Amino acid sequence: MKRPVSYLSGVLAFTLLVGLSGLTSPTALLEPAQAKPEPKEWAKYLNPVPQKNYTLNKSQDREIKKKGFKTLQITGAQAVTNKEIGLFARLNPSDRDNSELVNKLLEKPEVNGLSANFSWRELNPEDDKFEWKKLDDLLALVGKHDKTLILRVTTCGTEAKTESDTPEFVLKKEVKTLAYKDAAGTEHKMPIFWDSTYLAEWGNFVQEFGKRYDKNPNLHSVGITGGGVAGGTLVVPELSEPLNQENYKALEKTLTKEHGMSQRQLVEHWKYVADIFPKAFPTARLNFDINPPTPNRAGQDSLDEISDYLIYRYGQRVYLTRMHVNDAKHGFDQYRVMLKFRPDTLTGFQLTDNLKAEDLPKVEKNAFDDGASFVEVPTKFFLGDASKNETEPSEAVKTAMKNLREHLGYQIVSQKVSLPEGIKAGDPIKMSFTFANIGAATAMRPVRSLDKDVASSYRLQIEMRDETGKAKGYYLHTPTIPTNKWVPGKPITWECELKPTKGLKPGEYTVYVSLLEPESKRRLNILNGLSQEPKMENNISVGKIKVE
Repeated sequence: MKRPVSYLSGVLAFTLLVGLSGLTSPTALLEPAQAKPEPKEWAKYLNPVPQKNYTLNKSQDREIKKKGFKTLQITGAQAVTNKEIGLFARLNPSDRDNSELVNKLLEKPEVNGLSANFSWRELNPEDDKFEWKKLDDLLALVGKHDKTLILRVTTCGTEAKTESDTPEFVLKKEVKTLAYKDAAGTEHKMPIFWDSTYLAEWGNFVQEFGKRYDKNPNLHSVGITGGGVAGGTLVVPELSEPLNQENYKALEKTLTKEHGMSQRQLVEHWKYVADIFPKAFPTARLNFDINPPTPNRAGQDSLDEISDYLIYRYGQRVYLTRMHVNDAKHGFDQYRVMLKFRPDTLTGFQLTDNLKAEDLPKVEKNAFDDGASFVEVPTKFFLGDASKNETEPSEAVKTAMKNLREHLGYQIVSQKVSLPEGIKAGDPIKMSFTFANIGAATAMRPVRSLDKDVASSYRLQIEMRDETGKAKGYYLHTPTIPTNKWVPGKPITWECELKPTKGLKPGEYTVYVSLLEPESKRRLNILNGLSQEPKMENNISVGKIKVE
């Protein structure tokens, strides 16, 4: 099997180029040209602004504001589901093979999909040997229910019964490792993520992984992993709850003193790993954990630089997730990153089994404030807590989950459409529209620009059907206020004048309206607020027009 150029060779080449060119930072050569900022965007964060330990790209930074995050109440409103938003049941590794449990979850209408981790070891047990069947079966089961899977492959922190999530054949290739113990006291090994041999092997795996699954329609997103514990960004494998500070400091000291860990090295490593995934997955959406790699001020500064790099380079190709949420505390730096990139991409939470039921209402509020579009939820909140002998969740949990689901992502409601009573054949059609968004995020349509997906607007499709129900005319129209600017709690109203369709003969026509993704022809599900009782539809009848 042909091996790519190693990570170390690439870094040496960049270092030589930097030295020859006189540049002060190797990052300058690694980063592509950035997108232009929006007008009047300045390098401001929520006050107070901490001093950064890297050079902030002020032309790319933007002011973070919380204004306008308002809930709009609409009588009879219900949750609207679309493939990229909603609640995803988070499976523990021991639950993945339990087809009865998985089916029970997927049959629930409030479950939009699943979230699961697979270890690198189980998918690639031997050199050039891959075991895809379990993952294939899970994806097929998700697809059978017309739902999707959030997928991550881990290299450390989840395999309780084996030495490491990383395959043994990789560890035998003189990869540097760190010994640690899990919460039960079992000894494990973690590869040093910046080891050049490890990175070459990981890059080979991700390429094979992408070849097989990039265009799988049952994927919600694939985690950018390979540099942290349990599919996240944290680099020190202290797994106890609460954190054992003494043990953490000992492991951190070993990584720093014996393996050369530094914040600059962590930033450059994550940029390197992050670039592997978009190349291997040119179509599928990706997902990145926005917890700092180390839980301190320096780690939070590193998180800023890594997230800046990912979103300014790849845009909506990369979703952002605040993983390992154990309680209802907001988390200042994660909150700030989610607000900052709310206009660029979708964001979400991953809740752990440690989260208590009484914390769910606060999580709901946090999710709305942060503009979250999806939440990965422990199975106990869908099926009942087995540790409490529950066969189903309590009414309080059901209410909290319902409220959470009704505001995730974009929740678009059609409120009013005005049509002319009649027109003459060949005349333009004047129409006006009023929509509302009662969700936490805007409806962003990803449009590929080089290797970046720019958040753009869905199109409004107006369809004219004759008395037999046959379509006789279509109009595609971009709303005056694009859908990716439909902020929560503000009615969106505009007027337009549609050019006449040549084949529109005299007669009476029923008008249908939908929000369309032109490339795939997918219609978004929206809430029909024109009917007596709001209901979810993807093509809404809004009235009749008589053509003379």
